[in-house]
Amino acid sequence: FLPRDENEESIRFIFYIAGIITAIHCSLYIIVKLCRGSRKGNGESSDENRVTSLAAWKASYQLTNLLVNLTLGCLGIYYQININWGESMMNKIVGYEHAKIFAVGQVGYQLWALPIGLFVVGETKSMCVHHVAVICVGSVSTFIRCGFRYYIPYFYGLIEISSVPLSIMNSFKNNKEWIESYPQLYSYVRLLFAVTFLLVRVVLWTPFYWSFFSTATMLLYSSESTSTMVILTCFNISSLVLTFLQYFWASKIISALINGARPKNKQV
Repeated sequence: FLPRDENEESIRFIFYIAGIITAIHCSLYIIVKLCRGSRKGNGESSDENRVTSLAAWKASYQLTNLLVNLTLGCLGIYYQININWGESMMNKIVGYEHAKIFAVGQVGYQLWALPIGLFVVGETKSMCVHHVAVICVGSVSTFIRCGFRYYIPYFYGLIEISSVPLSIMNSFKNNKEWIESYPQLYSYVRLLFAVTFLLVRVVLWTPFYWSFFSTATMLLYSSESTSTMVILTCFNISSLVLTFLQYFWASKIISALINGARPKNKQV
């Protein structure tokens, strides 16, 4: 583990981040709820009020995701541009403590997203698994000396840029009238999401991930400490889960692109 005082500071920072994101989310919820309420008037029934409230939670959730992912994505791009591609293996494993901010940020972010996604907005099971897996890998990068922090500006930062168009796309899905009013814009957003996702989470992810995974696996097999072996095993398994999720989602995106490109049969 890293020194105790550093880990205690990281824990405080994680909860600060989770609290700040929660405050942003609640503020956006109030704003969205007020805007929706002013449009619909005050004559809503209790059922309509519940629907409006859920819609406001979903809208504010997507807006919060957009802001956080845009921040992480832009920071990740900046760090990745300036990274030393010829770094030694030792520094890749134990160095780059200045990049720990990405791990701390992701753990705080996922601690906010998991309960909201699970109990409020009804996210899919695969997304909930994603949240848990990110907390697992992010915790290792935050608290363990062998945190592989060389890789985290990419995995915990840059790739989140693809989630920005995803948040916009999900907002369209939660407001069907937007799709009807702006079908062309919705198509562009879907295409932008597909391109960015496949680029950063499949094409660039694959060689970068297997470079990390081979290094992490070698460290696991050479380790003589039981606690280190347990931690690295959980770390590697969680990273594999995240990688397979990327490929699973990529297969659905490619399938949607193929189906969208097929000419529709005209009925005579």
